[in-house]
Amino acid sequence: MATPRQLAKIALFNGSMVATGNIIAQVFMLWSERAAPAAADNSPTVGRRESASSYDPLQTLRFFAYGVAFTPISYRWHAFLDARFPMGDIVAGSLKKSVTASSKMPLSRSACAVLKRLAVDQTIFAPFATFAFVGGMGAMEGLGPNELVERFRLQYLPVLIAGYALWPAAQIINFSIVPLAYRIPFAGVVGLMWHTYLSWSNARMKTNALPREIGHTDALGSMVTVVN
Repeated sequence: MATPRQLAKIALFNGSMVATGNIIAQVFMLWSERAAPAAADNSPTVGRRESASSYDPLQTLRFFAYGVAFTPISYRWHAFLDARFPMGDIVAGSLKKSVTASSKMPLSRSACAVLKRLAVDQTIFAPFATFAFVGGMGAMEGLGPNELVERFRLQYLPVLIAGYALWPAAQIINFSIVPLAYRIPFAGVVGLMWHTYLSWSNARMKTNALPREIGHTDALGSMVTVVN
């Protein structure tokens, strides 16, 4: 188990990865907007939304705060999986390949433990993490109850389904060969593109929603929006 100091370092690293994903998404969307054909400016304005005009550091700060806050939950979940579905010395301390037969579980049992971890993780923790992201980011953005309900309706299932295209393969590696202390950083690095997707997904929710106040905009759309 990580010490409080080690866990704080892991949380800061994870928050940095989440924030980096948001920065990439914002820069890409701003670049796409500015690279759009100039002819688009001559198109009818009826029904057009106000577009992003500048980078929003507060949005990145929200992503960073979410990544830091969610890290202890994620770490304790991985520790629970370790205790509930043990794998002997296979992932203990280092990635050693030479372990005596008496101290190493049979390969079939090890594979079974990995698959059990993966099944429990994707059926229980993945839906919870998606719920925490959508609800947590909406709360930090100041959405009201009705707006949060609408956010969940529009965003929850698409984000959850998209996660199933990435995380099962990554978690097989994470659960089988990565020591507990490094699983969150490993997921943070792998999840860089995932955090970018989450930023894009939140931005799409904002631009598809009606603004609560006329002229209320941020760097990614006409309403404020926003990881694992």
